[in-house]
Amino acid sequence: MLSRALLPLTRVALNRSAFVVRAFGASALINKTAVKAAATSGKKPTPAKAKKAVKPKRTAAAAKPKRAVVKPKRVAVKKIRKADIHEKTLNSKKAIVELPKQAPAAYSLFVRDRWKKVQPREGGENQLAVFASVSREAGRAWRALSESDKQQYHKQREALLAQHVQDVRKWWAGVDRKQVALENQRRRRHNRNVALNKVKGSRLPLLRDPLAPKRPLSAYMMFASEHLAGKSGDSIKDTSRALGAEWKTMSDAAKAPYVSKAAVEADLYKAASQKYASSI
Repeated sequence: MLSRALLPLTRVALNRSAFVVRAFGASALINKTAVKAAATSGKKPTPAKAKKAVKPKRTAAAAKPKRAVVKPKRVAVKKIRKADIHEKTLNSKKAIVELPKQAPAAYSLFVRDRWKKVQPREGGENQLAVFASVSREAGRAWRALSESDKQQYHKQREALLAQHVQDVRKWWAGVDRKQVALENQRRRRHNRNVALNKVKGSRLPLLRDPLAPKRPLSAYMMFASEHLAGKSGDSIKDTSRALGAEWKTMSDAAKAPYVSKAAVEADLYKAASQKYASSI
């Protein structure tokens, strides 16, 4: 009974083995035909490509550690505004532009000559003491000096003044007028701070071109200058107030001489200004 039951299973196994043998024989036959075809054509048969070995992936522990990139710190650059530079310039004690130095007086030239003859060996406070004594002696000698002997120093001063005029003309011809205006603004601020006792020191004069033509007087100023001639002190204030009231009540006919004279002076000033502007 058992043999009859196993008989179908053995038949199935035999059929499968036969199929495998047939398949193997067919593949072998195909390979043989491919070899023969290659031999007849002269080409070498291409062998089957071998599969590449797959490299194992690196784990997180085996991977090389990455270098940390350190970025440089940004330095905060403070922006300087033009307004801050302008304010710093106006509050500075240093002059923006300076005129050529004035020519020394005749007495200063005399003291300079006396000082050149003295050669103090000591320095510091002793030198200052020697200079003070020389200055006192020079003062007495200057007062005792005759006018003919003083004349040589006056001539030296006149020559230096003429040279100073040329230096001033050259300076004003080459200077930047914007810098001059900025220096005058700085001096006005300094003078205002001195008046308010915010800064110690003396008032600074404004820079004005001494060689430029002077502005003419107005008609009223010509009228007032005639009536104020020879007066001083408090009388000038009282007279000025009275002249101002009188000028307002004057007729056009009474003002005509001063108006016409002021017009002539204005024309002359305009022509002189144009000539001076072309010379610099």
